[in-house]
Amino acid sequence: MNVWLWDTQGPRQVAGVCDSETQAISDAEKLLTDGQASAARVEQAYAHMGGYWMHSGYERTGSGQTATRANDGTVRWTRFYRPALAAS
Repeated sequence: MNVWLWDTQGPRQVAGVCDSETQAISDAEKLLTDGQASAARVEQAYAHMGGYWMHSGYERTGSGQTATRANDGTVRWTRFYRPALAAS
C-alpha cells in the first residue's frame, strides 16, 4: 500500500501519514503558512503490514517534495526523485 509521510521542521515539529499526496501537502502547508514551521518534507512510502508489530513499518521510496517558507510567508515546493540505479 502506498502512503505519504510528511514532517515539518522549525518552531513546531510535526509528522503524519496520509493516503493522499495532496492531503499530506495541505497538512504540512498549513503549518508553513501559519509560521509554525519553516520547512517541510512529503515523501512517498510503502506500508508494510506484518503479522506482528515488529514486522510492520514504512519504506521510503526516495521521491517526494520539500518546502520552505520565505520571510514574506510564501511557500515554495520542490520535487525530488529517487536517484536512478546504475546499470550493472
